[in-house]
Amino acid sequence: MKKTEKLGLISSLMLLDALTLSLALALAFYLRIASGILPYQSSVDPLAYLRLGLLFLPLWILICALFRLYDPDYLLGGPQEYGQVAKAVTFGMLALIVLSFEERSVLVSRGWLIVSWGLGLVFVGGARFFFRRVIFRLRRRGLFMTRTLVVGADEQARAIARQLGGPQGSGIEIVGFVDDYLPRRSRVMGDLRVLGSPTELARLVQERRIKQLIVVPGAMAWESFREVMQSTVSALDDVEIRLSPGFYELLTTGVKVTHKAFVPLLTVERMRITGIDAALKAGLDYALGGLLLVLCAPLLALIALAIALADGRPILERHPVHGVKGRSFHTLKFRTGLLGRERRSLAHPILTKVSSNPGHHGSRWGVFLYRTGLDKVPQLLNVLSGQMSLVGPRTISVGGEDRYGHWLPNMLTVKPGMTGPWAVASCPTLDDEIRLTMYYIRNWTIWLDLQVVFQTAVRMLWRRRGEA
Repeated sequence: MKKTEKLGLISSLMLLDALTLSLALALAFYLRIASGILPYQSSVDPLAYLRLGLLFLPLWILICALFRLYDPDYLLGGPQEYGQVAKAVTFGMLALIVLSFEERSVLVSRGWLIVSWGLGLVFVGGARFFFRRVIFRLRRRGLFMTRTLVVGADEQARAIARQLGGPQGSGIEIVGFVDDYLPRRSRVMGDLRVLGSPTELARLVQERRIKQLIVVPGAMAWESFREVMQSTVSALDDVEIRLSPGFYELLTTGVKVTHKAFVPLLTVERMRITGIDAALKAGLDYALGGLLLVLCAPLLALIALAIALADGRPILERHPVHGVKGRSFHTLKFRTGLLGRERRSLAHPILTKVSSNPGHHGSRWGVFLYRTGLDKVPQLLNVLSGQMSLVGPRTISVGGEDRYGHWLPNMLTVKPGMTGPWAVASCPTLDDEIRLTMYYIRNWTIWLDLQVVFQTAVRMLWRRRGEA
């Protein structure tokens, strides 16, 4: 990102934060005091509130800066940024209370402070949400991008480059690779090539206007890595140097940096979705899952009655599957009687008339339940019990672990889902499904879950689903 772009980004955010919080304070004053909607008996001096707000705005910008809301490394990153916004608004309201002691001519309304806090969360967070959308659109036009060289060109380095150069708004423009082992101009991925060796970094940075280096230590000789860290770093004052551990392909979880006796250590997290992200996903699961269960309760009763009358008992099928961290549990489905071959034929775009096949094990009622996805509605109980999520990887049957090979530990870092990208996208082979699942796990956001839920609802209405 150019210096002018970075300055423009930070200035725009400062102005946006000042305007949105000013609007929150003004609207809170109207709702609590001026409108008469809520009774307010104390004397009111609007100018005193105005002076207090004007005094608070510079302090508010400083608070945002302290919470790193103007640090490009922490901006445009999703729920983490919104978490910092919530902390900044809350801390800002505490600072406003302290500042109100200086305005002795008026007793500041506690209701005004509470309403200001709520509106501040909504306005500041909402403004930053739309601001992100604007920046993402500008990035598609080549603005607000950081020209980057990847030091190393093995499979790990290529995987990192693919992830960072994807369409998710990372703001990183991969210019090329620097490598010890491949000759200059060797094609690495797509149109990206090896531009030289690590000894040529200083020249390449100047010629290619590079602003960031991503160094993959495991993809280069130790001597080259030492040279880069000891000599090259000191010669590149205006270039960010970032180290990426060489186990990206092995992990989907994050890592935490801790220090023991001033030695930095990476602690591998056991679950991919943690902190505020986990809270958001759980909130979606329990809120939407509970609502769907209540709305579907009469339908569940009718389906159970129809299965009992048409096919007898049992009504539900219980399948042992692996959950997060490998913990096994039984997932619930309405009994359809369909075998694996019949499920695959129904999942094909050219739907086979399964009910007319010799040796067919599923009834027409079972075919209908499968095509509409209604057979999986009982899994809402698994969601509300915390065993599953509305959206996630496909459930992995106990005994079927070998199909997923070395990817299995990564797939068990999140809860399996009733639906997922595999249910709304074309996955003709298991390898395609695994790649799509890995993409979902690594790039998870609450918005991606909402998108999958919407697409699943559309497919259910059209009675189309992937194999499950």
